[in-house]
Amino acid sequence: MKILIAGLGNPILGDDGVGWVIAQKVAQILNSSDQSITVECFSLAGISLMEQMIGFDRVILIDSFNSNQLIEGGITSFALDSLADLTWGHSASAHDLSIKNALALGRKLIPNIPDDRNVFIVAIEARHVFEFGETLTPEIEAAVPMAIQEVFKLLGAITGRKLPIEGYWNPVVN
Repeated sequence: MKILIAGLGNPILGDDGVGWVIAQKVAQILNSSDQSITVECFSLAGISLMEQMIGFDRVILIDSFNSNQLIEGGITSFALDSLADLTWGHSASAHDLSIKNALALGRKLIPNIPDDRNVFIVAIEARHVFEFGETLTPEIEAAVPMAIQEVFKLLGAITGRKLPIEGYWNPVVN
């Protein structure tokens, strides 16, 4: 089974870069110990993001989002199939398809794209995603260790294996 973990966002737009921070820390923890898991960072959405998923069986996307339903730094995770469509918020634009629609289109053309129940999202509630800066706000920085835990919880459920996150809890983010 091939798994992609993708940190999404823009690392020069403050809290929008949280997906990158988490993915990079996950990569450090994994330390290339499992060749079936690929960790990448992308500033992509829609069709371009769908293209990065070709050949993977499972995908975990990590991104900031703004639902106004969680406290800032709140974390939620879900499978893509639990959403009707992702055309709201930060994950779609008038110039591209939502990831859900891009994957549906891709599956009509390319046979080896994961279905929506095998695409998981770890989302961190963030409100400062359009301000230039390379640092996270304190609320988002404090959420990073919990989001890392959530990624490894999903990985454990996907693979059925115990992963190297056991006991990991480092509230200090470097």
